[in-house]
Amino acid sequence: MLEAHPSNRRPRSHSGAAAFTLIEVMAALIILGLLTTLTVSAVGSARHSAQFSRSTATIRQLGSAALLYTADHGGNWPRSTHSYNASEPQWALALSGYLLSEPLRSLYDPRFAVYRESMLRDPLDPAEGSGGMQSNRYSYALNVYLQLDPASDDYPGKPACWHRAPLVPAPGRTVLFASNRQQSSDHFMAHFWAGTGDDLADLDRRDEGRAAYVYCDGHVAWQQPSEAFAPDAGINHWNPGQAAQR
Repeated sequence: MLEAHPSNRRPRSHSGAAAFTLIEVMAALIILGLLTTLTVSAVGSARHSAQFSRSTATIRQLGSAALLYTADHGGNWPRSTHSYNASEPQWALALSGYLLSEPLRSLYDPRFAVYRESMLRDPLDPAEGSGGMQSNRYSYALNVYLQLDPASDDYPGKPACWHRAPLVPAPGRTVLFASNRQQSSDHFMAHFWAGTGDDLADLDRRDEGRAAYVYCDGHVAWQQPSEAFAPDAGINHWNPGQAAQR
């Protein structure tokens, strides 16, 4: 039997194979893109989860240090720049002995900057300033109601005062520290807040609109500000006297 001359053979078409390969490549690229997106999302979620856990631990540690301080100082809360004195330094220094192996005596101590960034800085508090440097702002501030003096301060509930832990009638509903956005204050002048929303300029909402609070009994809560301060609805977890009423 005679075979057809090679020149008479019809060349095979490779268009089908080429089209199939192109589809495979496109599918692979789509899958790769989806996997990359999912991976980036998972990594971001894991990073935020880790930061959130460290953030919660940081403010809880601050609250625990404050409670230990009260136990060693006749029930007195640590002071802020609103009321500190030579024998009772502002809380950042006063609590250093409970957060470090050795207490600091001065804000000018060379170790203070390291202490501030390692112990008083919330992991969810973003870097600020040129070059990504942190500002001198503390991530947290103290509730000034805990140190108001009836002789020199005007506030709702006067002349009652709550400068000692045993005087706080509802510690589980009274704020001790919270997330701070103020540049030049280590305390919240909460007695000046009159209506719902007045606290928003001072509080730093760091997680889905929530701020971190540690209460006078040591428990931590991530809350919308209106959950802690909405006087129009009868909610005030800053004023110890009013907090006890709900």
